[in-house]
Amino acid sequence: MGNWEMKGKPALVIIYMQHSIVAEDGTLVFLGFAKATKEAGIVPRHQALLKGFREKKLPVIYVVATHPTAPIFPAYGKFWEALASISANLAGSKDVEVIPELTPQPGEPVIGNWPIGGFSGSNLEQLLKDYGAETLVLVGVATDIAVLTTTLQAVALAYSVIVANDACTSVNAKAHEVVMGDMLPAMGLVTTTEDVLAHI
Repeated sequence: MGNWEMKGKPALVIIYMQHSIVAEDGTLVFLGFAKATKEAGIVPRHQALLKGFREKKLPVIYVVATHPTAPIFPAYGKFWEALASISANLAGSKDVEVIPELTPQPGEPVIGNWPIGGFSGSNLEQLLKDYGAETLVLVGVATDIAVLTTTLQAVALAYSVIVANDACTSVNAKAHEVVMGDMLPAMGLVTTTEDVLAHI
């Protein structure tokens, strides 16, 4: 196990583990995140983290991508081109439901955000303040998009960040490795699910 100490109260933040993105029959399956999620085997690790945090009565927060009724997309980038071509992730739809394997328990908030980064257009910062959380444990998809962006937003707000590298994935394996190996270690602690559980 790593030789480190948990800074203050941690909160588990699960990013974009929603039907449209990671379910095999999801609206956005063509983006490849469902396949990547299955191949990386991250769901059982999320389940282990949920069990550990719930047993310790520590905060669990789910962030789901929730598009405005008439979203405005940036003009450039393949990601935005793909999203603009299909109606998805509308509030109240099945698209934004957390997958059944990770069903939230009563009292665990599911918050919508847009466009990327858990703090964008959401009340994540206020929830963390209400919980008295100092450290975010981030997991989910995609490593090089929402996980990275949420990390950058969190450290800009002076939160400590831990990323469980075996509980995150991306459709771009190279980008996943670069972000986990080179970028995130400069911003926070990158470690394993097992190591996180040993320190909560």
